[in-house]
Amino acid sequence: MLHPTSTITITAGTRCVTLINVFTVERGHQDELVDALDRATAEVFTGVPGFISANVHASLDGTRVVNYAQWASEEAYAAAMARPEVRRHIADAAARATSYDPTLAQVRAIHHADQE
Repeated sequence: MLHPTSTITITAGTRCVTLINVFTVERGHQDELVDALDRATAEVFTGVPGFISANVHASLDGTRVVNYAQWASEEAYAAAMARPEVRRHIADAAARATSYDPTLAQVRAIHHADQE
């Protein structure tokens, strides 16, 4: 069986933190939020100190969008959240969703499928 490859690295036991933000959207508005997150990441976040990567996931039922973003540290994430251009992006994304649930986390365990 072939295993997909990833361009991100997930490592336990570091200062890196992960923002996992689950947005709920009305049916028919998922693509709009995905496009807004994709655009903001390319135009804003990639130039913010401490930003590592972001991955935007769309639920198959069309009602949720998950943003999985890695940051160098909790301090780097906090500094980014204080930037006006980041605050504008957050407000724009929030306005496109009916609800959202951002959670900051650290990797505690990693598992991979058996590879042959």
